[in-house]
Amino acid sequence: MRFLRHLAAVVLTVAIIVALGMLWAHASGGTGTGGGTGTGGGLKAAPSREVLQRLEQVKTGAIKIQSDDGFQANTGNLVRTCEIEAVLAAVVITVGSIRRRNRRMRRSAGVRA
Repeated sequence: MRFLRHLAAVVLTVAIIVALGMLWAHASGGTGTGGGTGTGGGLKAAPSREVLQRLEQVKTGAIKIQSDDGFQANTGNLVRTCEIEAVLAAVVITVGSIRRRNRRMRRSAGVRA
């Protein structure tokens, strides 16, 4: 039962950290690649002629753009990351539990002798 409590605590902690990181990236306007107004953003070179032409086409309606909510997260990667962290947490907790059990057995054997 203690194992499940420790595992739940670790998974909850990781989930909170990941959620806070995602909220921070979303609030700073970054996409996680160094662009946007978040860290890594800054002055850049002027847009090329092709980019300006495409922008004009978008403005005139020749190119349709679908808007989204601006939250760009790859949930598949996020889920995989959480699974890996849960497995690693389980391994760490299991190793700690085995070491604790062995230590207790040695102590109890020393008391009997």
